[in-house]
Amino acid sequence: MIAPLVIACAVPPLIAVGISAAIIVTAAAGGSPPFWRGGTLTLSEAAALRDQGEVSRLTLSGSDPNAAYSLRPGILAAASLTPLEAAVGARRAEMVELLMLHGARVDETSWRRLHCFALGTGAADVVDMLERYKPANATSSCEGISTPF
Repeated sequence: MIAPLVIACAVPPLIAVGISAAIIVTAAAGGSPPFWRGGTLTLSEAAALRDQGEVSRLTLSGSDPNAAYSLRPGILAAASLTPLEAAVGARRAEMVELLMLHGARVDETSWRRLHCFALGTGAADVVDMLERYKPANATSSCEGISTPF
């Protein structure tokens, strides 16, 4: 009588371990895991989604942190953004800093646009982070500046 009870209790955990092992083997084999059907992330998507590992991997693999990349619907309300724009739009100060450390650059014009965009999102931490990278001649006026959304 005890043996069937032990078997009945052992089966669900064994099934869970088997499913977990299948997911790990699939991911290790280089295929996309069954729970992510979206393919690989662009650098802008990784910045918006706060995927620091993917941002580092992509930039170290040669992705340009200053180029515009497409965004899938549902990530942000834009079809294409630079990684810095995506980080600002997603209100991710830590991603702004990581991108700057991985080669993203701003001039007076791009900094002003990003700064105005950050002000529009209401993310004070992003505004503060951008202030750290403010070019010497950049102005903070948002007059005449258009932002991605």
